[in-house]
Amino acid sequence: MLNISKKNVTSVIAFIFIIGLIIFCWKIFISNKKLDQKEYPIAIKYEKIIKNINIKNIQSLNKAENFIIENHNIYGTLTALFLSKQYILCNKLNEALIVLNNSLKYTQEENLNIILKLNTAKIKIEQNENQQAIKILQEIQNHNWDNIIENMKGDAFMNINNKQAAIKSWEKALLIENSNASKEIINMKIHNIKDED
Repeated sequence: MLNISKKNVTSVIAFIFIIGLIIFCWKIFISNKKLDQKEYPIAIKYEKIIKNINIKNIQSLNKAENFIIENHNIYGTLTALFLSKQYILCNKLNEALIVLNNSLKYTQEENLNIILKLNTAKIKIEQNENQQAIKILQEIQNHNWDNIIENMKGDAFMNINNKQAAIKSWEKALLIENSNASKEIINMKIHNIKDED
């Protein structure tokens, strides 16, 4: 019969446990490497596309739009936001809306989704489609954004000559706004309406 001491058994179990732990950690390391390798080329491509976007170069715009279509992830959403900003700067509001609305269809992350909606609402206000802007703003239920939402709603209400609703929205924004500069701007809006009356 084998004469195996408890010390030897414990050593063998510890050795097997350590080997198992090493194999487990190695598998995690390899799977993370594979994930990084999948994400890394997308991140590089994203940086290159953002760097090369030029509103006067149709090919760079097409590349950005194709990248957005192919990447329904954070990189696609960030590209959509950047591209829409370029369109807005050139007063191509309809093109910006198309990019934002397409990105809204797949963006799952709540704050990115809200940013897309806020940008869409800003464009709608710019296009004098204030009722649509108000509707978009009312869809946003995350109260962390209320200062911005109420400020924008005030602008939209003012554009449709609903001064009471505009003042009410701006006063709500004023109560929760942290930025002194934003508070001053909102106060000016309220005072301008009250001075008119």
